[in-house]
Amino acid sequence: MTSPSLASELNGTRGRATIAALLAALAAALLAILTLAGPTLADPPGDLISPPNHRHFVQTSEGLVPVGPQICGNPQLQQAFNEFHYNVHHSVVPGVGTVTSLGPQNGAPGLHNGVGGEIIAIPGCG
Repeated sequence: MTSPSLASELNGTRGRATIAALLAALAAALLAILTLAGPTLADPPGDLISPPNHRHFVQTSEGLVPVGPQICGNPQLQQAFNEFHYNVHHSVVPGVGTVTSLGPQNGAPGLHNGVGGEIIAIPGCG
């Protein structure tokens, strides 16, 4: 009697259980890495200048979709708003100029390239 081939085992219950266990282990490892490394990748609180209040949107063919922490009406989100602004939108404050941060200095490339959804800012909270 011959042993089953790898292909037949992967198609069976045993193979699926092995793949599921491997995927679960990879997901757990990724979560652990992000949990430990995440705080070290952010700019320390107080290092970023708070930009003037504005709202961020992704402009799509269907209209505007609000994104990021909504500072308007939620002042407790100032640090999260600053991180989002500098890492996704761009590292410039009107009247101040470029602010160096740990994130990309020109914002998220896929949201500033003229292809697909684009991130825009609308000044103020109105």
